[in-house]
Amino acid sequence: MIFDIQRFSTHDGAGIRTTVFFKGCPLRCPWCENPESQSMVPELAYDVRTCLGCRDCLRAANGEIVAAEQGIGIVRQKVSDASIFEGVCPSGALSVIGREASIEEIVAEILKDLPFYRSSGGGVTLSGGEPYAQPVLLRALLAALHGIGLKADVETSLQAQWAVIEETLPFVQEFLADIKHVNAEKLRCVTRADFSLIADNFRKLASRGATVIARVPVIPGFNDSLAEMTAIIDFATALGNIREIHFFPYNALGAGKYRLLGRDYDFAATAVRNEDLEPYRAIALGKRMTAVIGG
Repeated sequence: MIFDIQRFSTHDGAGIRTTVFFKGCPLRCPWCENPESQSMVPELAYDVRTCLGCRDCLRAANGEIVAAEQGIGIVRQKVSDASIFEGVCPSGALSVIGREASIEEIVAEILKDLPFYRSSGGGVTLSGGEPYAQPVLLRALLAALHGIGLKADVETSLQAQWAVIEETLPFVQEFLADIKHVNAEKLRCVTRADFSLIADNFRKLASRGATVIARVPVIPGFNDSLAEMTAIIDFATALGNIREIHFFPYNALGAGKYRLLGRDYDFAATAVRNEDLEPYRAIALGKRMTAVIGG
């Protein structure tokens, strides 16, 4: 299950890339910029601003969609198969997020930009959601890419069993791996992540000589303090195989996606400016790491 294939991406690894977004994630970070990536099944998104009022979706529905004073209402607890609404809405106000895609279909889309990968030193990034939450699809796609001479970067939380990660090692060029916090209890309570599992995976990747770029979302009230960031940087440095760390400042640009999915965006915080991250970057530089603010 994927929810997007984005061509000409420049923020998910080196050069010009195609990013394949896997649908489904075991974590529930309250600041998540891509809430549509969390569920493992297709979902309905609705934007009343572009609704024509044609009611074609009501005619396709069986109680999942009802008329409303403005546009329509989605009875989300009744939606058992969102895919039946694919292509129903002429304006795109109602859309289905998430679809099954064959390996052949995904590879065909990737191959459209093969000359750009070669000229820019780019390639393919598998993102999400969490790619390792779909190990069968991930393995098959990585093997197919390997067969045509492409290795992929994988963007991951490392919230996965090592056996699943290990079998992909020959096919992965770089791991773009999140380090959200090193306090196990805080990490678990806020995001549902298991730091023991994640830390063990980081160490095993280091023991296997895997190339890893650390990615740190800087979130007010969660990890945006000198002590917490220093601990994250120290953890990354101690692994020995991480030479590059990226700091991503929090913003609420994804809040509108929650509305489209019929959810509340409950995480309220002031956006972090790039310049606010300079002290963290300085600490990482002092550890002889390449430190980048943003992608």
